[in-house]
Amino acid sequence: MLLHRLPLRVVLLLCSLVALFSVVTADVVQTTKPGCANRCGNLTFAYPFGMNSAGSDCYFKESDSFLIFCDNSTDPPTPYMYGRDSNFQILDISFENHEIRVEAFVGRDCYNSSGGSLYKNEPWLILPDFPISSAKNKFIAVGCNMYATFSGQRGRKYMAGCLSLCDSFSDVINGSCSGIGCCETSIPRDAYQYNISVGSFNNHTGIWEFNPCGYAFVAEDGFFSFSKDNLYKPPFDIVPIVVDWLIPDQTCDDAKKNTTTYMCQENSNCTDAENGKGYQCHCFEGFQGNPYLQNGCQGTFSSLFIRPSEQVFMYRIADHYFNTGEHVKWIQWHEKPRERKLIETFKSEDQILGKSTKKVINLLHWY
Repeated sequence: MLLHRLPLRVVLLLCSLVALFSVVTADVVQTTKPGCANRCGNLTFAYPFGMNSAGSDCYFKESDSFLIFCDNSTDPPTPYMYGRDSNFQILDISFENHEIRVEAFVGRDCYNSSGGSLYKNEPWLILPDFPISSAKNKFIAVGCNMYATFSGQRGRKYMAGCLSLCDSFSDVINGSCSGIGCCETSIPRDAYQYNISVGSFNNHTGIWEFNPCGYAFVAEDGFFSFSKDNLYKPPFDIVPIVVDWLIPDQTCDDAKKNTTTYMCQENSNCTDAENGKGYQCHCFEGFQGNPYLQNGCQGTFSSLFIRPSEQVFMYRIADHYFNTGEHVKWIQWHEKPRERKLIETFKSEDQILGKSTKKVINLLHWY
């Protein structure tokens, strides 16, 4: 970079901003409230989630869906949603994608060689506040001459079905889940609960030797790859599903009316959830951290560069929305031809870089 070809004031401004950038980004990003734990066994989490033993202020107390029960009787400790009796073991919480991976049970319908029923279960799942991800899960049924349904209710009733037909083991193709030995279908949006039912047309007679059971489950897309051997025995009893987490029961517009309970903090924006009823908070582009905590989103310039050939100096304040509603994008100086233009101005000095704001403003005015 040929700094000697740039005006002295631009070079000084560049150096000042680089130093300021280094100071601001050195701050430690807080993920939980002070004194609150962020780990249970192999699970790491952040506010608004919190553990049962840490006090009610450690999680978003308006909804017990954010409460994590940590079972310390196991090694390592095991995290559950709501409580130990829920059986909803938490596998992972994605803060960036607003997703939770939990365990769910497989439904089965099994028979003996005479067509008599040996075992049948119909698993169900109910989530008070978080919808099952319609984008990240599939409903899958495995077996021959069988059917399975996925049904529930959330303001309206819904049902999805899957039908699988085959008379011989040779009909089935490894890796194919298109209705011969295996079938799959999508999950409806806004589904907070489900019941799985599995049935057989002929009690598995004529196919019992290679397929004594039919089974069905909701699972994370990509988790299951069908094999012909799965017809004789399912390779698992428990599967992972993805749940979308959100601040429940309010849209962004509704939530903003009450500044006391509104969850999106400084340097963050609010988006209505695409699945389910609620909203989600995200740090502005160029900022990172926890948008649900005060001062949780930390960051500054998302880019800082010089183009000597054009003698144009630019820096960008990362898509920062002030309380005034202004969207600050680019500030640009032109030295050739001799034009100095502030493309967008600041309406507030208080929310750009905190204590360093006046320093930046003064540099801009000085230049």
